[in-house]
Amino acid sequence: MIWFQVLGHVSARSERGQVPLGAARQRTVLAALLIEPGTHVSLDRLVDRVWGTTPPRSARQTLHSYVSRLRSVLDDHDGPLLERRSGGYVLRADESAVDLQRFRALVAQARRADDAVAGALWQEAMGLWQGRPFADLDSDWLESMAVRLEAEHHAAVLDRNDLLLRSGEHARLLPEVAAAVQTHPLDERLAGQLMLALYRCGRQADALAHFRLVQERLADELGSDPGPALRELHQRLLRHDDELAAPTGAKEDLSVPVGRLHQPAQLPLDVAGFTGRSADLRRLDELLPDATNDRAARAVVITAIGGTAGVGKTALAVHWAHQIADRFPDGQLYVNLRGYDPEQPMRPADALARFLTALGVPARDIPLDADERAARYRSELAGRRMLIVLDNAGGVAQVRPLLPGSGSSLVVVTSRDSLAGLVAVHGAYHVDLEVLPTAEAVGLLRRLIGERVEQEPEAAVTLADQCARLPLALRVAAVLATSRPDLSLAEVVAELTDRQERLELLDPGGDPYAAVHAVFSWSIQHLPEQAARTFRRLGLHPGPDLDHHVAAALTGLAPHRARRVLETLVSAHLLHRTGSGRYGMHDLLRAYAIHLAAVEDTDGERQEAEERLLGYYQASAFAAVNILYPGEVSYRPPAADPGTPTPDLTQPGPAHDWLRNEYLCVVAIVEHAADHQRSGYVVGLARILYRHLVETNLTGLVALSGHALRAAEDAGDLNGQAHALCQLGIGHFWMGQDETASELLWRALAWYRQVGDLVGEARTLTALSQISYQRGGYEIALEDLRKAIALYRQAGDRLGESKALNGIGLVEERLGNYAQAVEIFQQDLVIVRDLGVRSAEPTALNNLANAELSRGRRSAAAEYVRQSLAVAEELGNPTSKAHALDTLGILYLRLGEPGSAGECFQRALAHFRRIGKRGDQAWSINGLGEVAQFDDDPATALHLHTDALTIATEDGLRHQQARANAGIGHAHRTLGDLDRARTHYEQARAIYTELGMPEAEDLHAPLEAVSAATPSRVPAA
Repeated sequence: MIWFQVLGHVSARSERGQVPLGAARQRTVLAALLIEPGTHVSLDRLVDRVWGTTPPRSARQTLHSYVSRLRSVLDDHDGPLLERRSGGYVLRADESAVDLQRFRALVAQARRADDAVAGALWQEAMGLWQGRPFADLDSDWLESMAVRLEAEHHAAVLDRNDLLLRSGEHARLLPEVAAAVQTHPLDERLAGQLMLALYRCGRQADALAHFRLVQERLADELGSDPGPALRELHQRLLRHDDELAAPTGAKEDLSVPVGRLHQPAQLPLDVAGFTGRSADLRRLDELLPDATNDRAARAVVITAIGGTAGVGKTALAVHWAHQIADRFPDGQLYVNLRGYDPEQPMRPADALARFLTALGVPARDIPLDADERAARYRSELAGRRMLIVLDNAGGVAQVRPLLPGSGSSLVVVTSRDSLAGLVAVHGAYHVDLEVLPTAEAVGLLRRLIGERVEQEPEAAVTLADQCARLPLALRVAAVLATSRPDLSLAEVVAELTDRQERLELLDPGGDPYAAVHAVFSWSIQHLPEQAARTFRRLGLHPGPDLDHHVAAALTGLAPHRARRVLETLVSAHLLHRTGSGRYGMHDLLRAYAIHLAAVEDTDGERQEAEERLLGYYQASAFAAVNILYPGEVSYRPPAADPGTPTPDLTQPGPAHDWLRNEYLCVVAIVEHAADHQRSGYVVGLARILYRHLVETNLTGLVALSGHALRAAEDAGDLNGQAHALCQLGIGHFWMGQDETASELLWRALAWYRQVGDLVGEARTLTALSQISYQRGGYEIALEDLRKAIALYRQAGDRLGESKALNGIGLVEERLGNYAQAVEIFQQDLVIVRDLGVRSAEPTALNNLANAELSRGRRSAAAEYVRQSLAVAEELGNPTSKAHALDTLGILYLRLGEPGSAGECFQRALAHFRRIGKRGDQAWSINGLGEVAQFDDDPATALHLHTDALTIATEDGLRHQQARANAGIGHAHRTLGDLDRARTHYEQARAIYTELGMPEAEDLHAPLEAVSAATPSRVPAA
């Protein structure tokens, strides 16, 4: 049989996979027939549908050729008949095999059904919609059909929204409806749904503001007022009508990522001693949108603060943001885009990844494509009131992907660029920040220096002018003045004048920052030599911030001395604190530091500093990962002595902290090394961090492995390419992208075989076996695992052997050979304990627990799973902890304790979402569905198992698809829908039988029961 898709790209698939449908015109012919399967379509109508009003002379002949090819393809895949009849054609496809017809049938059923079962019908219908119909074809007729079908889809969505609101799922619905009103701004029914969802989420003011916005839009664009239904809803909102309250007993929607509850608070510390800028602050306040203003939600409000380097853009933006933060209850996002960094401006894709993480999106769900990340970011922000500060942007291109899609948030951008594109295209308000007025500049000096400014007002004015009235330079100069109380301000001015004149003689071209550089150079001249040298070396660090160990690596100082020097630079306002024990540098100061290093340090000195820096990060990462995953040291390239002290990372806590705090710096270091042809370093660091990233940050794993692959390809390093490809493949596999993973792993396997790396070849075969295992290809998985074991033994790698043994045990368990599985898992446990690989124990113990549970030995299972959880807790391994909790949940269910089971499944699900392992979420969600069924709540069980089925289908998890179908069957049976129950029981049994699993036998009784209660559906003769 063939299943056809037209809701999106036109395609078809059979039991054997994708069906080749040929070129675009040929697919257009098929689409024109699929619109009305079983209906005769004349040749003239077909020609018109395919070519429009200007067909080629040979249109009929070409059409016959297309039909002939399509008929051949359909016949080869046991597809429907494509018959020629009465001067036209008929495609006799079953309507259930065409997604458009299934969508229409499900919508019709959902509209007739009661609320208890309609939810699943709506979800199934909406799941069929994969985008704009016929999106990959060019036909005027199909374009007109697409418009009609999208209107049909929108009408269905509105009906589905009403059901969700009746069911108390307003929180789940709110982001989707908020995004939809941007596409349908004049749809009054949709507007009413948004207003009701906002009201039920405790946001009455926003609901009323949206009514006023719709009222204004209708008046401006149609010259009309809102209809009676929307006006009545508005009045009921105003008087807090009790009937508008959320339904009692509404359950939390577990399909909504926990990240929707996150309220990030990322603003940096407010500027100490902020002075002046009163007029600019008033101007900013005037631009602030008012939630009660009719224009509040018209569009995204963007305030662009521009001005020269050092003028105080960041200080003003942060100070103002702190003043208005309470107006944005959903939180604040902040990022320094480093737009004028000479080497490492932040890419929009990286900034989006940081924001999505802060918004609670699991790493697994962060797309790899920058455009897809931007779309997900806009979806996450839809309907939320957030303050977003984009600091130090290099230009419009860096900012545009970071703008939200709806008008509920405020964006503040700072940049040296005028950002004219934001003003022209996005309606941004531009605030051009000038240097401080003389009175405010002197006022800042008075605040920083004290009474000497009062005593020498003329000298104070001159000093302010010498600093170009830039706040950054004023603060630097004030520190130096206060450190020399023996000098009058006039003498300070004279000394600075002399230095400025000397600099101007050295730079006859007229540096626009000559005055500021004079202040900087004057300050640097009065620093101790160690501090001045440290300042120069800090410019060599490509990351966003650093600690005293990094400073020690750059300078060769002992860490405790480096810390004192850093504090000296903070006191001189040449550095600022970014967090506990961490320091950052203004980009203008960093540029000056780089300039000084190029002028005053030799090439050899700079190279030695960079070598120590790279060595420091490699050695520290090696130490941190080794303490967390000690059994896999042999898989990581050794780290050479960096020639500089590293932090004490001999305990898991500090190791975790170091990896978390330094992640962004490590990314910057890897990019820097890749740009400077240090491929060995890039590949090595990516390999060192692999185990940690695969457990905690899949997006980071793919990013670093991608850098490693490019560096290895540039250097012609085949072994490095193999390692990077293997890591990329494993990362994509855990992110649910099996096709990409398989392609990458096969490429890795070819390189490993060419270079003779037995362990790498075995590791890749083990990874490929996981893909086959997930898809139910157990014989292929066993074949790959046996090959891997032979290679591991040949290489003398017992740990690798244990990993492959573990895979074989999983296959045996899946096939119902529980005794063999227990024996294999016990062998695995003996090996990992003999090797002292503590990090592998939780997996071996948990697998033993599952196998013992499957054969009915609950006491043994309980002991194993508790041991697994204890070791995972001790090691702080979230993945192992989640798997153990999931197994414990199943055990509690078998013991008849649904409350404890539900708690375990919820905790496991939270871990899986945080780590980003989407496929594993299906296990926990299926478990929660079984808890709901146990608690006699079939509607919730149906919802949960449907969510699990969606994930399992997308990720190709055949076992969990069967489990979800069985759960859906149980729920439908309880709800009295025996026809649907039988359908899902049959699907579950078919998968279990296909996989050779004994669970198929468990479905005989319920399947026979519902079959006896309902007549068989026999096709008409």
